[in-house]
Amino acid sequence: MTESVADDLRRIAKGEVFDDEWSREIYSVDASHYSLLPLAVVNPMDKYDIQKICQYSFTNNLPITARGAGTGLLGQSLSNGVVIDFTKHMNQIIEIEDDYVVAEPGIVKGVLDRELGRRGKFLPPDPASSNYCTIGGMIANNSSGPHGLGYGSTIDFLDAVSVVYADGSYGFLSEQNSCEERTTHLLKLLSPYLNVIQSGYPQVKKNSCGYRLDAVLNDRGFYPHKLFAGSEGTLGLVTSAKFKILDLPLYRNLLVLAFEDLITATIVLPNILSFSPAAVEMLDHTAISRQNNAAARPAGCLLFVEFANDDLRDVERRLSLCKDKIAPYCTTIETANDQRSMDRIWAARKGALNNIMRITVGSRRPIGLIEDTVVKTSFLPDYVLYLQTLYLENKLDYVMYGHLGDGNLHTRPIIDISSPSEVQLIESLADRVFNKVIKNGGTISGEHGDGLARVAYIYMLYGEAIFRIFLQLKQLFDPTYLMNPGKKIAKSR
Repeated sequence: MTESVADDLRRIAKGEVFDDEWSREIYSVDASHYSLLPLAVVNPMDKYDIQKICQYSFTNNLPITARGAGTGLLGQSLSNGVVIDFTKHMNQIIEIEDDYVVAEPGIVKGVLDRELGRRGKFLPPDPASSNYCTIGGMIANNSSGPHGLGYGSTIDFLDAVSVVYADGSYGFLSEQNSCEERTTHLLKLLSPYLNVIQSGYPQVKKNSCGYRLDAVLNDRGFYPHKLFAGSEGTLGLVTSAKFKILDLPLYRNLLVLAFEDLITATIVLPNILSFSPAAVEMLDHTAISRQNNAAARPAGCLLFVEFANDDLRDVERRLSLCKDKIAPYCTTIETANDQRSMDRIWAARKGALNNIMRITVGSRRPIGLIEDTVVKTSFLPDYVLYLQTLYLENKLDYVMYGHLGDGNLHTRPIIDISSPSEVQLIESLADRVFNKVIKNGGTISGEHGDGLARVAYIYMLYGEAIFRIFLQLKQLFDPTYLMNPGKKIAKSR
């Protein structure tokens, strides 16, 4: 069957089609611990290739999964069907104007950053994988990053999408263009549930769990294009996207602070936030020692606090006031205001995930099931203590870092994945941690999505009423469940 499918795809698509064993093995993995062997891999040339491939797959009941750089941490781009890799050909900037950019999904965020930077512009979401992740993947996961505190997530900058649906039909969605058949049905579907949606979503700044219906329909209006942010390619394939862009701030100052322990840092955090920083990032000692390959773990944690503005005096004033206010609780390690120094410091913070992902001792690995929760910052001291106690009670080694200013903690217990009892333990911990997070108004996934790992927990966060809307939404956009199956909505709960 593999040969016949690949041969058929070669006849209908201009781009390359691969079905050899080596290529399929390469695409069977991503940055997660999952593995799924695809049927074939296609590098499409353009949206017309995408339409033909989708038409063929729809007719032959073959699953379709989009893939960017494969940096998803939870198996988002893995499939046993046809994998479509956008990075080779569909990686161009289509248009740049003063306040927006239009680009294809396969462009690497770092490449886009450099081109925008030459014009004094930037697209603020900056995940740790910016140097190699694609904007298509960022849309799929609703990515954020260190500067999400000051600027927001991908969904906040997405202004329009061009999409190919499962049956090969084409759509263009934006705030101004919301009258095509599917979006008309979408509005009819969501309108009766406006109050349910407004009251049923987590009350935190970042969220990539489930479908972001709260951003699609709210008191401000109807934004059908935002449905695709965080949808993990389960509703259609984005062939180009329009983003709002901003002027690069003229001045930035970065403060590196050392605290004796993470609990103290979370208690002091409101004082820091009162000065409106653009970023407040954290590396706990559990991540610092791993990053430095140190045998002993130093106590404490580091906070990276950035201030940015076009007014130099304002930036310096806020940094100075913040530094003075929190001086009794921490030590200032470094202050930087030149680009080279800030790049060096941010590289240390952004390198945390890469270093942590390399931690492997036999079959012991840092597992990411509970690694992306978001809680209100006022709840952080209690939440951090809860996690630390949970790890201690279960004698688990762990790492912890993240976007403290957003209440978004990245934490991974290190377990033996070959041990059924330890695998069962992590599932038990997920139930306890997620219940704690949900009870306190948070989300189980802030910026990394759900993938294969957290799809089973989406119902836990949203409950019956909203989950039922998700099912109707899936039926509207992908009634045969061919778009990245097993993600966001499984065929049966």
